[in-house]
Amino acid sequence: MLTSKRPKEDNKAFFSPQLSLDDQSIMNSTETESILVGLTGGIASGKSTVIRYLRDKGYSIIDADKLGHRVLEPGTHGYKKVVETFGKGILHPEGTVNRPALGKIVFLDPQKLKRLNEISHPIIADMIQKEYEKLVSDCVRKIVFLEAAILIEANWHKVCQHIWVVTLVPEIAMLRLQERDGLNKTEAQARIESQLSPDDRLAYADVVLKNEGSQEDLIIKTQHALQELKQL
Repeated sequence: MLTSKRPKEDNKAFFSPQLSLDDQSIMNSTETESILVGLTGGIASGKSTVIRYLRDKGYSIIDADKLGHRVLEPGTHGYKKVVETFGKGILHPEGTVNRPALGKIVFLDPQKLKRLNEISHPIIADMIQKEYEKLVSDCVRKIVFLEAAILIEANWHKVCQHIWVVTLVPEIAMLRLQERDGLNKTEAQARIESQLSPDDRLAYADVVLKNEGSQEDLIIKTQHALQELKQL
């Protein structure tokens, strides 16, 4: 069984108040001791570099962002609720969700972002539970990584035994985000400000992976963190 090292009062609020108590019993279905490691960090901080390395080494990864994409697939409950809430103007001509268009709406309006999260987070939480139950029986050293940029904000950290936080100087993250996603400075700033501040995120960290140099430097730090994790 996977048991959390987080305070018991934290686990009472696991994932989302919209979920039933039975749904909130994630990861209690396996008898083998296992570890769920939450991996988070600010947008464009370098999480993908760490995840690629972990995948190459055979570790099981739950990608919350990819699960979020599935929430918006046509025909799903999440898709219907999002279109009902934000209108058909967020759709491509063929009917799929135009994610950049939706992003421009919600990241410039905290209340709209809150509403989108209220729709998507409970659905993603349920997907995370199913993914974990599928992966934990056949994974390296019974370790599963949950990658989520909003791990803390969505309360998904509360069931993790270990939290890894990737950090990057905000000014560099801003430039990377603009280049990667084709955003202007205002749009990039809005997305960064929609997340926890670096200091608030670090308060939850068991391991801090400072992305201060090359990708090779970050991978070396990841290797050291893995060695420490295996000794727990």
